[in-house]
Amino acid sequence: MEMPKFGVITIAECDSNYLSRALELTRELKNEIEEKGNPVSIRFGILITGHRAGALAFFQNYSTLSDFERSYEILQASPHYQTLFNCGAAKVASRNLIKFSPVEYEENLIVEAQYLVLTRVKTLGSMLPSINRLAPVFSKTGALSYRLGSIMTGNNVGNELLGVSYKSMNQIETAYDLLADNLDYKDLLNNVTVKARNIVKLVSD
Repeated sequence: MEMPKFGVITIAECDSNYLSRALELTRELKNEIEEKGNPVSIRFGILITGHRAGALAFFQNYSTLSDFERSYEILQASPHYQTLFNCGAAKVASRNLIKFSPVEYEENLIVEAQYLVLTRVKTLGSMLPSINRLAPVFSKTGALSYRLGSIMTGNNVGNELLGVSYKSMNQIETAYDLLADNLDYKDLLNNVTVKARNIVKLVSD
């Protein structure tokens, strides 16, 4: 799989009694975009932490913004999209564009990720050098993907977003146990402000 240059994250708040149906429609929407558009990859899941816990999260990755433009046209015309949001039980809370940085990490795309940890950081300069230095720590835990991007739209423009996917919660626990004593990590925390960290339970393909 090619490495994407852009990511689009859509968060949708959803009534709990509509969640099962919303997940079905989201899967159909994912399949439709994959069939008609040109995404690098698409995953979706449910936020299980944070002030929007219980919300749907839809992640699209693209090589170009033109590819996203095409997918957005597909999305707007999709009957699955209309059904999902016209009933009043779900609504889009945010949609943001991410420009990925060239992180040096060998991703494992064979094993399907079950969890995604998103950490949003306010920083005066790019975290990329620090993130590259910390890559071996995450590799040791078995992290499947390890990506850094800059938020280009919305209320947090300029913040950086680190997304790390895992097979299990145990791997997440191991990662933060290792980071607790890591000097590079401590140095990074002294130079940035962590604004949010959330976990998404991904839905299996």
